[in-house]
Amino acid sequence: MQQSSILLLFFFLMGIALIVFTYVYLSSKKTDQGMSNPLKKRFWFFLILAVMMGIFASVTIPKSPYFAFADKTPAKVIHVAAMQFSFFLSENAIDPEHPSGQGIELPVNEVVEFRVTSLDVNHGFAIYNESNRLITQTQAMPGYVNRLRYQFDEPGKYNILCLEYCGMAHQVMRSSFTVK
Repeated sequence: MQQSSILLLFFFLMGIALIVFTYVYLSSKKTDQGMSNPLKKRFWFFLILAVMMGIFASVTIPKSPYFAFADKTPAKVIHVAAMQFSFFLSENAIDPEHPSGQGIELPVNEVVEFRVTSLDVNHGFAIYNESNRLITQTQAMPGYVNRLRYQFDEPGKYNILCLEYCGMAHQVMRSSFTVK
């Protein structure tokens, strides 16, 4: 079974459990039905709910993309500056006064770190493969550098698109790089 199918099943079961627990909680509030000790039922309800949320967090948080390559040293660092309506990619730091980029080639099966910032407004930095499948993404924000690490398993041309509406020409804000 594929990992995304397992996570979907897990979320579905958590939803059903949440509905059951909500029913139990709401039924324990009705004391006119002669329910014995509704506070004890609420205690067990919240205890089991806390345990389930702990299990949920321990299963999903380690699979977060922020921890995927945290222990690996990147083979390359690519500086990215977003500005209406373009991306500048460089292996060196980008001068905000005179931004310029270069054609980027990245190694296959090596961890790459993108240091993403914006020179004007918020932008999205999304990397798509050749079949237009979203691979990874982060935000480009003015005055802040987001570090995004990824390991490209397949060679080819990867496209960068903006995922945050940033103005009238948002749809033309794109760039690309090659993985060899």
